[in-house]
Amino acid sequence: MPRQPGKVLEMTQWTDANGPNLLLISRSAVQTLPAGPDDPNDVQSVSLYARQYVQRAGKWKELWHLQDGVERCAFDMWLGPVPGAVAVTDLDADGRTETTLVYKLVCRSDVSPADLKLIMREGPDKYALRGHTVVQYDSVPAAQRIPADACCLDTISAARLEEEYELLTGRYETEKEFRQAPPAFLRFARQHWRRWVVEQEMGQL
Repeated sequence: MPRQPGKVLEMTQWTDANGPNLLLISRSAVQTLPAGPDDPNDVQSVSLYARQYVQRAGKWKELWHLQDGVERCAFDMWLGPVPGAVAVTDLDADGRTETTLVYKLVCRSDVSPADLKLIMREGPDKYALRGHTVVQYDSVPAAQRIPADACCLDTISAARLEEEYELLTGRYETEKEFRQAPPAFLRFARQHWRRWVVEQEMGQL
């Protein structure tokens, strides 16, 4: 297995027209930084890594990689893939699979939504939905708060979002990155977002 930064959290293997594939998702150790002029309290940072490899001539070659992180967080922090949300598909039936992962970034001191990202890759091509989770905070089941249409926060004014904060819940910024993709990619991404947008219980970093 290729060496990874941090601790491997998930590993997925499959075969397509390119040959054997391997997806590894890992996370760094939490780094604690002392309080400074801009931070009255200690802050923490953590990084997430995802890398897909294809095996050629007996060797693993990197197909693509992703790195993201939560930086200088002074509140409750979490970062990681949503368990069970990795999907390997061939939506355009070309023999080359698409890889979709969903991960959550958290730095908060209340029950506000976390950041949620859905990343779909087909080789060098990348498509993404970036928005916010649905979180349980009262007696109304969280699933009932999933918006019928989760797109698009970039069409809502900042003033309105500030006044109606709940508009963030379960929605993503835009679908623009899917404009050049086969239509089946966006249909799948919408369904996958809806399936995993409700927050699940987080494990330990």
